[in-house]
Amino acid sequence: MMDKTGYKTQKQHHKLPKYHRETEIQQMLEKADQQNQRDYLILKILWSTGLRGSELTTLKKKDLEFNEKRIMVRNGKGGKDRVVPIPQEIKNLLKMWTNNHNKNDPVFNISPRTLRNIVYKYAEKCSFTSKPHKWRHSFAIHCLKNGMDLRTLQKILGHTSLSTTQIYLDVVAEDVQKEYEKVWG
Repeated sequence: MMDKTGYKTQKQHHKLPKYHRETEIQQMLEKADQQNQRDYLILKILWSTGLRGSELTTLKKKDLEFNEKRIMVRNGKGGKDRVVPIPQEIKNLLKMWTNNHNKNDPVFNISPRTLRNIVYKYAEKCSFTSKPHKWRHSFAIHCLKNGMDLRTLQKILGHTSLSTTQIYLDVVAEDVQKEYEKVWG
């Protein structure tokens, strides 16, 4: 099925994605910042890029384009490459972290299981449950709530179909309703 602009869409019903509120993310980041520099950087990257766990664990130094403030995701889901912007803070932290890495070295040299354990550990310390993909959902919802264009978010997340990205609009709409009811009942 195609939308009005000629982009492929899917007509499926999905459960709303589970995500962390920004305050929960900040609590977990604070715990990691106090305990482990690597873990802190990993969580900051998940939060500020929306990378899939598999993309983060396969990231190499050569994929970091510091001058352009971006990460090249190579061979992402569906075998596609894409560009993911990074904020200045992440650029600076990654530059320091990879200072002694060779260009073909993994940025973190961790397995998907280790990544899951890192996410679980800091969520548990804050009495939450979490998975790496929940951070991706949190990133997407945060971007939309703060005015990011849906097509831009689609490109950053690497979604082929706009309807995949549109699922996050339903979550944002649900939050709008809750906020409205706080004021008007």
